[in-house]
Amino acid sequence: MKLCKTISHLGETDTQYGHQYLQYNLLVKHLKEPDSPNKEVDFVQMLESELQRIKEIISCKIGELKVTNRSLQIKMQMVQSVDNGREKIDALGKVRLLADKLGNDLSALERFLHYNSEGFRKILRKHDRQTGIRSAWYEAQKHQDFFVKSRESLEGILVVLSDTYEFLRTAESDKDSTDSGINQEVFERKSSKYWVAGEDVFALQKELVKQLPLYIFDRKKKNTTKMRHRAKSILVRNKSDGDGGMQAASWISSVYLDSRELFSYHRRMDREEGATLNRIRWYGNKEEHVTDTMALPRPPDKELFMERKTHHESWVQEQSLKERVNVDEKHIIAYLSGDKMVDETMVERKGIQLAKEIQEEIINQQLESMIRTVYRRAAFQLDTNNDVRITIDTGLTFVNEHPDLRSAEQWRRSEPEVEERMDWIRFPYAVLEVKLKVPCPPWLEGILESPMVRQVHKFSKFQHACASLIPDKVLVFPYWFTDEDIDDAYRRAEKHRKQDPGAPLPPPRRPNKDNVIINIANGEVARTANGVAASAQAKADNGKKNQKKATHRVKVEPKTFFANERTFIQWLTSSLLLVTLGSALISLGGSEAEAVGLIFMPLAIIILLYATFSFYTRLHRIRTGSARRYDDSFGPGLLTAFLCAAMIATIIIHFQQNVGPSKKDGLLGKGIKVEESFSCRQVNLSKLPILFEPSDLAIPDERGRYMWMASGGNMVAKIDAVNGKVESSFTLLREQLDTEAIAFISTSGDTLYLGSESPHNELLAYNIQSRTVTMRIDLSYLLGTEPRFEGLAFFKNIQLPQDLNNVLGNGAFFATAPHGIEIFTISYDQNGAVLVTPLRSLRLQNKVGALTVHNDKLYAVLDNKRDLIRWDLNTQERSTFLLPGKLDTWEGIAFVKSADEEQFVYLARDSPIALWRFMWDETTGFKEC
Repeated sequence: MKLCKTISHLGETDTQYGHQYLQYNLLVKHLKEPDSPNKEVDFVQMLESELQRIKEIISCKIGELKVTNRSLQIKMQMVQSVDNGREKIDALGKVRLLADKLGNDLSALERFLHYNSEGFRKILRKHDRQTGIRSAWYEAQKHQDFFVKSRESLEGILVVLSDTYEFLRTAESDKDSTDSGINQEVFERKSSKYWVAGEDVFALQKELVKQLPLYIFDRKKKNTTKMRHRAKSILVRNKSDGDGGMQAASWISSVYLDSRELFSYHRRMDREEGATLNRIRWYGNKEEHVTDTMALPRPPDKELFMERKTHHESWVQEQSLKERVNVDEKHIIAYLSGDKMVDETMVERKGIQLAKEIQEEIINQQLESMIRTVYRRAAFQLDTNNDVRITIDTGLTFVNEHPDLRSAEQWRRSEPEVEERMDWIRFPYAVLEVKLKVPCPPWLEGILESPMVRQVHKFSKFQHACASLIPDKVLVFPYWFTDEDIDDAYRRAEKHRKQDPGAPLPPPRRPNKDNVIINIANGEVARTANGVAASAQAKADNGKKNQKKATHRVKVEPKTFFANERTFIQWLTSSLLLVTLGSALISLGGSEAEAVGLIFMPLAIIILLYATFSFYTRLHRIRTGSARRYDDSFGPGLLTAFLCAAMIATIIIHFQQNVGPSKKDGLLGKGIKVEESFSCRQVNLSKLPILFEPSDLAIPDERGRYMWMASGGNMVAKIDAVNGKVESSFTLLREQLDTEAIAFISTSGDTLYLGSESPHNELLAYNIQSRTVTMRIDLSYLLGTEPRFEGLAFFKNIQLPQDLNNVLGNGAFFATAPHGIEIFTISYDQNGAVLVTPLRSLRLQNKVGALTVHNDKLYAVLDNKRDLIRWDLNTQERSTFLLPGKLDTWEGIAFVKSADEEQFVYLARDSPIALWRFMWDETTGFKEC
C-alpha cells in the first residue's frame, strides 16, 4: 500500500490519533498545482506548520508515557512491601494491566511517529525531484534529529517495560535466579530467520518483552547476583536506569573478507561441508552519521574481534560453529597481510592458535575486505539461560568495501568516501532471528505465525550484500532475490563504473550452458524461486547482457522422505473420508442412497491406488535428484470432484426423503414393514424445512388438531396432526441454540417453553404471536453442565408449597437431567425477579429422551431403549410399557384425544425423519402395534 493511502487509512481507523496524522495528501496536492510565485513559500509554510503540530503531539505524548512509566515503577515498589498472598496477587494484576496499557500506548505512538517521519521524508523527496531544488532547510534545522531522539525515548521506556514484565514473571514464579553464568561465546542452536516490515518492528518488540527480557550487553548489574530475590534486583536496576535512559539496541558492524572472485561467497551458497566465512566485527555506539537514515559506527581501539564461521552439514553430526579472537585495531592491517606475527597483533594471549589458523586461511585464499554490514541489534533472552534467544536487527545497511574502492593502507573505507560515492544500500526490512535449544514455546509459535513476520530460510546478510553490491562476480544469486533485485544490482554496478571508469571491474559473466546445477554428493538441487529447475539461467537485457535467475536449493534430507510419507497418509485419510460418506449415504435408507453410497466404495479404492502410485513416483524422484515437478495437479481435483458429488447426492436424497412427500419406512426396522391401520399408522409429513430434525413434540390442547415440533437446529414447526402438513415454521434466534425439548403450560398455546442444551442448559419462553423470546433462565446449576436437557413437561395439578407465590402457570415443570428428572417451579418475587425453586427429583439409571404429561400422569421415553415409563402423579404408581417396533430412536411424544374420546399417542424420530400415530389404552398401552 502506498504511503498516501496508508496515512489516509490510519487517519480513519486509528482510534487514538485519528486525523492527527500528517496531511500528506494535501501537501502532494499542493505540489501538483501549477507553478506560481508564492508556491514554494506556501509549501514551506505548510510543511513547517505540520512539523510543529506533529512535534507537539509527539512531545506531549512522550511526557505522558514517562509519567505512566514512573507510576508503574512506584506500583512495583509497593508490591514488594505486600506480604499477604492474595493482596500480592491483586497488586501484581494491577501492575500487569498498567504495563499492558503502557505497551499499547508505546506501540501506537511509535507507529504514529514512524509514518509521520516517513511522510516528511517522502514529501521532501517528491518536492526535490519535482523542483530540482534540494530542501536544505529540513536538514539544517535538524528536524530529523527530533524523530531520532523521540525513537530513542520510546526505546528507553521499552527497556523499563521489559524490566517490568521480568519483575512480574519473577514475582509470580517466586523463584531465585542467581545463576547467570552463561557462555555467550558458544552458540549451538537451531536458528530460523524472518523479515519484518519497519512499521511492525516496535509492535513485535512489545510482544516479545512480555515473554523475554531485553538482553542489554553493557548494562551495569552491581551486586545483582548477591541479592536473594531477583524481583528486588530488577527494581534496583530500574531505579539506576532512570526514566528510560537505556537503549534497547546496540550497534554491530562487520567487515566480511572474501577473494576478488567471491570464493567464500560461492562456497557458502553451495553450502559445502566445512565452508568458512571470516569477518572483522566490533560493537559500540560511536556513531558517524552519513545521512539522516544511516550511521557508520567507528571501530574501537581494542574491542575488535576476528571471527570465523564454519558450516557443517547435518550428516557429519557436528554443529555449525562460530569462533573469535580479540585483535588490536592498530595492528589489523599487519594481521591481514601477515606482516606481523600473530602474537604481536593480539590484545590477549587467549586464542592464539585460532588466530593463526584464520591468518593462514586469509593469506592462502587471498581474502580481503569486501563487504561491510551495519545494524542495530536488540536481543531478547533470559539472564539465566539461553534456551530461547531472539534478536531483531534494524537499520541494516550494506557498504561496498571492494579493494578497488579504497587504498592498500585501509582495511575499511572512511565515512566521507562512502558518502561521496553513495556506495551503500539500506535493507528495507528488519531481520528477526530465533535461536532455540528447546521446542518452540506456544507463545513464540503465535508470533511467528502472525502476519508481522515472513520467514526467509537461511537468509544471509553477507550473501545479500555481495549479490547487491558486486553482482558482476556472482554466479548464483540467493533464492530470495527477485528479477527486480537482480536488475537493480546490475544498474547500481553500471552506475559506479560510469562514475569511476578506471575501476577494473570486469564485465558481467554469462551463465554456463547447463541450466541445472545438481550436486549429488550433497544431495542438493538448484532451483529458481518459482520452482522451475534452472541455476544461473540466462536472461537477455536489451540483447546486450545476460542475467542470472535467483536460485533456491532444495536439500534432500530425511525430513523430505518423511514429508512424502505424510502426504501419502493424508491421501489415505481422504480415501477413508470417501468410505465414511458412502456409509452415511447407505445409512440414509432407500435404494437411491444405497446406490450412490455403494458407488463411492470403489472410488475410495481408486483414490488409494492413485495415492500409492504418487508416493512411489515421488520417492523415486527424491532418490535420483530429479528436477521434475513434485506437485500433483491431477489428484486434488479428482478428489474434490468426488467429495462434491457425494455432498450433492447427500443433500438431494435428504431433500427427497424429508422435504418432499414422505415415504413410508419400516416401523419395526429396516426392511420389515408393518400393516398400517387406523390404530397404527405413519403421518405423511410434507414441506418440512431443510435440515429440520425433530427433537420433541408438544400439543397445547389435547383435543386440538395442531401440534408443535422442535428441531435441534434452533427451529420449531406447527404441524397438522391429521395430514402431516407443516402450517408454519420459523427460527427462534440468530444465535446458535440446540432446542431439544418443548412444552406448553396452557391450552391457549400463546407461549412456547423450550429447553436448549447449547451454549448451556437453559429454559426459554417464546411468544408465538410476536416471535420474540420473553424469558431466558439458566438451569445449569439445577440440571448440571452436561447437555442432557432432552425433555420438558408441565403439570398444573401438583401440590405446591404454601410459601410459594406468583408461580408461573400455577404448576411445576419436569426437565430431564443426568441423574433422571428434576421437578421445579418458576415464580416472581416482589421486584419481579425470576426465582427457580427445586421441588424434588426422580432418579433413573437410564437417560430420558422425551417427556409429556397426560391425564395426571408423567410419561418418559428412555433414550436408546424401547421403554416408556409412566408415573401416576397422584398415587406415585409406576408402570412400564414396551414401545412398538424394533427402533429405539424416538425423540418426542405427545397425546391427543379424539371427539369420541379415543386416545392416540404420537411418536417422532429424527433419523430418518418420521412421525407415527398409535391408538392408546390406559391399561394395556399401545393397541395392535
